[in-house]
Order: sequence, then C-alpha cells, then structure tokens
Amino acid sequence: MAKFKYVAIDSKGKTLPGEIAANDTKQARQKIRQKGLTPLQIKSVSGGMLEKDKKKTKKITSSKKKAFNETKKGVRGKGEKIGLEFLKRLLELHSSGMPVADAVKLLNQRLSDPGQKEIAGVLWKELAEGKTLSRAMRNLPEYFSESSSFVIEAGEATGNVSPILKKIISHLEEKREIKSKVLGSMAYPVFVGLVAFGVVLFFLFFLLPQIEEMLASLGGELNLMARVLINGSNWVLAVGPFVLIALLIASGTIIQWSKTEKGGMTFDQTMLKLPLFGNIIYLSEMFQLASLLSTLIWSGIGLTENLRLCEKTIRNRYIRARFRSARALVNEGKSLPEALRKFKLMPLMQLDILEVGERTGNLGNSMEDSSHSFREQLTKKIKTMTTLVSGGALGFAFSLVALVAISIVSSIFQVSKSISY
Repeated sequence: MAKFKYVAIDSKGKTLPGEIAANDTKQARQKIRQKGLTPLQIKSVSGGMLEKDKKKTKKITSSKKKAFNETKKGVRGKGEKIGLEFLKRLLELHSSGMPVADAVKLLNQRLSDPGQKEIAGVLWKELAEGKTLSRAMRNLPEYFSESSSFVIEAGEATGNVSPILKKIISHLEEKREIKSKVLGSMAYPVFVGLVAFGVVLFFLFFLLPQIEEMLASLGGELNLMARVLINGSNWVLAVGPFVLIALLIASGTIIQWSKTEKGGMTFDQTMLKLPLFGNIIYLSEMFQLASLLSTLIWSGIGLTENLRLCEKTIRNRYIRARFRSARALVNEGKSLPEALRKFKLMPLMQLDILEVGERTGNLGNSMEDSSHSFREQLTKKIKTMTTLVSGGALGFAFSLVALVAISIVSSIFQVSKSISY
C-alpha cells in the first residue's frame, strides 16, 4: 500500500488536511468519503502518483489535448456558450433523479453537438477515475470558468448540486445578457464612427485633390479651412506611423508591467478610478461577488469557506486584496458586514441590508437582494455609457463631415464669385 496526503472538506465546510494508506488514488478517495469528507486534492507521499495512475492520467491528458486541438478553432469565443448549454442538459437529467456521473455518461452517448459531446467525453473519463465534477470541470477552462467549478465544489460538499446548477445557469445567463446589451449598444456608434471616418478619407484623398486641381485651372485656390485640412492630413500620414509604433510599445510595456504583483495592483486600482468605466468595473465585480456569495450561502457551506471560494473569482487584483483582508477579519470572528465596511468594499446601504440579514438569519436573501441592486446599477451605468458613446460618435462624425463639406463648398463659392466679377 502507498500513503497519500489529501485535502478535504467536512460537513461544516471546513478544509482539513490528512494522510491515508491505499492501493491507488481511487481507493484513497473512497476511504476519504467513508469518513464523511469530500476530497479536494490527493497526492502520494512521494510527491508524485503511482505508476498505474500516471499511465491513466497520461492517457486522459493526451486524449484531452487531442480533443482541444480538434475543436479549438471552432469553439474559440464560443466556449462559454457551449458550456452553458451543456450545464442546462446536465441539470435536466440530474434534476430528474439521475446521478451526475450517469447523467454525464448518458450525455456523452446522446448529444449530437460536437462541442457539448466533447465536454461530456472528457468529463466522463475524469469521473470514471473517481474525480469530482468540479475537479473535472477545471480541466476544461475553455468551457467553464473557475467560479463555476468552485460553486459546484461547494454543492458537492453538501450534496446540493441540482440547486447550485440552477444558480450557476441563472448567473451565466445574466452575464451573457449584460454582455450582449453592451455589444449591441456599442455596434451602432462604432458603425457610425467608421462610416464618418471613411467619408472623411474619401473627401481628403479623392475628392479634395480633384477639386484643388479644378480650382487651380480656374485661377482660384482653396480657402484657409481647406488648406488646414489638407496640411493636417499630410501631417497625420507622415507622423501617424511613428505615433502608432510609440503607442504599441507603450501598450506592451504597460501590459508587461501590469503582470507584475505591484504593477498589477496599481493598474487595477487606477482602472477603478476612471470616470464611468471604473464604476462599471466595480459594479461588475460586486454583482458577481454578491451573486456567488448568495449561491454559496444557500448551499449550506460555512461562511469562511464561502469567502475563500469567492476570493478566487475576483478578477480585479486591488478589490481581491481588500476582500482578502476582510476575509481575514471574518476568520478572526468579525461579522461579514463589519469586515466589508472596514475596507469599503460595498456601499453603506448594502452593508446595512447585509447586517439586518445576518442578525435575522437571512443572510442569503440579503446577499441576493444586494446582487439584484448591483445588477440594476450596472445596467444603468452601461446604458449611460452607451448613450454618451453614441452621442460622442454621432457628434464626431457630423463634425468631421460638416468641416470637410463646408471647406470644399466655401472654396468653390469663393472661386465662382471671383469669376462672376
């Protein structure tokens, strides 16, 4: 027998390390579950895996790599949507009483969509090896986000996977709805801006030279406004490439700097201070955090474990650092609203609602109400942003076209006036 070190969650949601003797990882996982624990990680004492497990893992890994190579071109940018559809099918079967592993196996046999079938195939291979659904999902980052796998991990720990799946699907659909609203509202101003830019280029580089030649043949010349436009366009053509190269170098430098720990913290904090866009980033993070917290609270896992899982899903590093500090206070015995208030992670109104919910034992409801509030605020901010961008794009397009048209027409009128006299 070999010895295995493991990390597991007990019925109260507490993370516990331990050591157990078994023939292989599958038997070790079974023994851990017999103790009433949900295993999260299992490793041999030597730091590696048994030869039998290595061969199985290698086979699964090569199979997944082959699957990814075959589908990567087709699913890029569509992975989240395919994953969402797969979760809907899984929920339908699991809600009817079918175990998760059997539901995944059946989906692998029945699904016709190539992307969903590929997901089912990979998940079934992982589940057949004794892994949990959440662990298997983490091997498919193109289809499932970390937050989804962490929430399902919490549901597996309490045996409430079905309601957790419903919450995840609802949350992902809301995110997709918000994203589609942003893209849809931005499409029109972008189109108008491109058309205006194209019209200006057509005037400057096609019509304007011909009009200039015509005026020269008539003994006239372009007025001051038209000359400024031509000289300005020539200057942009001469200097523009160098400015573009400088911007690309600066952008690359900022991106590399933002990948460092200190630089990333400063960059994310600066992003939060941007007018309007900073509020959208903050509200987006708070909406996801509150929605995820409410889901985890309803799952029955302890608050400290919920906060640990939620911390991993926060993308803004500055907010994540402050949330980590607040989580430390909760672990020391402080209440959640008190810890969030100290680090100013949520508005005072929302914190008051959470405080009342915590006192009355309805923290899950209060957190869900906060999630809806953040969603409404986020929707309003996005609407404001798209209105401003649309108005700015229309104003910019109108100004450019009007400036070019007025300069050309005024030049023609000036020459025709001189000819009439």
